[in-house]
Amino acid sequence: MSTGFSWTDAALPARRFPPPDLVATLHREYRLLTRNRTNLLLAVIPSAVYLLLFATSLSHLVGTVSYAHRAVGYPEFSVPAVLISSMLAAATTAGTSLFQERMGRMDVELWSYRLRRGSYVAGKLIAGTALVLLQSLAALAVAEAVFGLGWPATHWLALLCAIVVTSVAFNGLYLLLASRFSDFQRFTVTINILAPVLLFASPSFYPAALMSPPLRWLSWADPVTYGIRCLRDAALLGFAGAWPWLLGLTAVSVATCLLIGRSLLARAAEV
Repeated sequence: MSTGFSWTDAALPARRFPPPDLVATLHREYRLLTRNRTNLLLAVIPSAVYLLLFATSLSHLVGTVSYAHRAVGYPEFSVPAVLISSMLAAATTAGTSLFQERMGRMDVELWSYRLRRGSYVAGKLIAGTALVLLQSLAALAVAEAVFGLGWPATHWLALLCAIVVTSVAFNGLYLLLASRFSDFQRFTVTINILAPVLLFASPSFYPAALMSPPLRWLSWADPVTYGIRCLRDAALLGFAGAWPWLLGLTAVSVATCLLIGRSLLARAAEV
């Protein structure tokens, strides 16, 4: 079935900033996110509660851990792990929404309008990142109130930049994964198995030096390892320690956006 949409910029009016199709996509994602306030609260609050329960239950048991040749309190060490778990949950939601739009034939309606695939992908990524940022700010507020992290202002700024970059990268990876599947049940099973495996196969809640050799080798191929390093180095070392991971994840974000666009183009040709 043809939608009459050519996926070319030539069919669009003169470009403006911000692009009207991007604004429309963001407005749609915002309405979907805030339509049910209960679901929005359930998306934001759990990360803060998990951080409070997890870190307080283990802080006296573990005490301090060694990271980057320095002793770090376990609450400080575990905060980035809770943040990355929230990002994986938000990325799963983003990937599922893309799949549900296809199942409900919503993609046919979307591509009937003058919508650039770049604006569509950007709208999805910005909306998902905004949700993660809201979750992270709630969790960090609880962590600061309970544990008194005492990080310098530059470290907080580096951590916020790391949250944005890491969230875009993982949202992009999950959207790319969703765009490659054709069976929703297979995608759901894969994504629900993949998230905990990625999280606990990385040095998330424990230092890499304490991991068994096979698990440490596996962690090198785990993308969550590099996300957690980015967040942890930003929080504990600032920009000086986090900049290689920030650059690397920015490159991943750009690459996934391009690949998602190509995948959506292929899917649109099948509609």
